[in-house]
Amino acid sequence: MEGLAKEADRWFRQAENDLRSAEWSQQGGFYAQTCFWAQQSAAKVLRAFLFMKKEDAKETRSVSELLERCLTYDEDFEAVIEHGGRLDIYYKTTRYPDSLPGGIPAELITNRDSKEAIKIAADILKLVEEKRKAYVPEKM
Repeated sequence: MEGLAKEADRWFRQAENDLRSAEWSQQGGFYAQTCFWAQQSAAKVLRAFLFMKKEDAKETRSVSELLERCLTYDEDFEAVIEHGGRLDIYYKTTRYPDSLPGGIPAELITNRDSKEAIKIAADILKLVEEKRKAYVPEKM
């Protein structure tokens, strides 16, 4: 593997690990952490896709923005693009006590939220995994 293809692989593998972390947190009842790890997984796997397309996307953490950029390369991302904003909400609100009025993330983010976040992240990861299997790195 060369350059960006190797970097894409690294980001993909970390995205898989982050999704497993989300699932593990969900099983333990840590729903805020579940949502955070799901957001992280989706963002990282989308970066992996962009690396496969020779684009470095490390400057953003927004799943919505990353999905928009992926859509410019592949229309299949249209199927998941509407869910990016849902995961973006969790980037900050899951970690900081002052991010949600009336409580803390650990008390306000629910099991239902965590299940939804895992499903969205898993759907995005699956889509990129399909693209990855068909990916043949170009020689520079």
